[in-house]
Amino acid sequence: MIRVAIIEDNEIYTKQLLSYIQDYKTKKGYEIQVSTFGNGEELLFDYKPVYDIILMDIEMPKMDGMSTAKEIRKLDDFVEIIFVTNFAQYATEGYKVKAKAYVLKPINYYGFTMELQSVIDDVSKKRDHFILLSYGDGVSRVNVRDIYYVESQKHNIVIHTENGIFTMREPLKNMEKRLSGCHFEKCGISYLVSLAQVQSIRGNFAIVGKDEVPISRQKRKTFMTALTDYIGGGKSAY
Repeated sequence: MIRVAIIEDNEIYTKQLLSYIQDYKTKKGYEIQVSTFGNGEELLFDYKPVYDIILMDIEMPKMDGMSTAKEIRKLDDFVEIIFVTNFAQYATEGYKVKAKAYVLKPINYYGFTMELQSVIDDVSKKRDHFILLSYGDGVSRVNVRDIYYVESQKHNIVIHTENGIFTMREPLKNMEKRLSGCHFEKCGISYLVSLAQVQSIRGNFAIVGKDEVPISRQKRKTFMTALTDYIGGGKSAY
């Protein structure tokens, strides 16, 4: 699923973007979830890095798009930003916030969807993120998408993946750093879970793949909040 946030104070442009994305995802067969926000402050309030793409106007009340983008970059270095604006002169400043593209108003469907496809391609490449796991005498290149969860056992960590289990001698906090930004969350002091692999919650357990991973009382609130934000996030448009 591709998660998109639209930040636009003009309802006409918001509806136009929603219409274009709906049409494009139907034609391409993409699974795209869109959340809408009236200004930058709405998005930044309790911001969680769950979006793949942010489409953002620059001239907005309360907080303009460029200021919003600077705040986003303090919290999220991975999300792709596309400015949708009347003002091309902001292009140079946009490099400072790593803006991927500019779409000028009035919005042309074909020009917009070409930029959108380019960014979706970049997002797909990011998701094909591999890490090297060194265990015993072997080394394996594992796609992060294939990791279910990581379990700490004394001085070792056990990585449960779609293609098997790997045991490594290193602290859990090291793996937590390596998987930062890949939507993993601790559900207990000894467990780091891929939010994308959670099938359901049953009582005090997260069902991850075929396993039941315990959720501790101390971590339950933050874990459930992270899972809810990952699944939904913001105001879902459709």
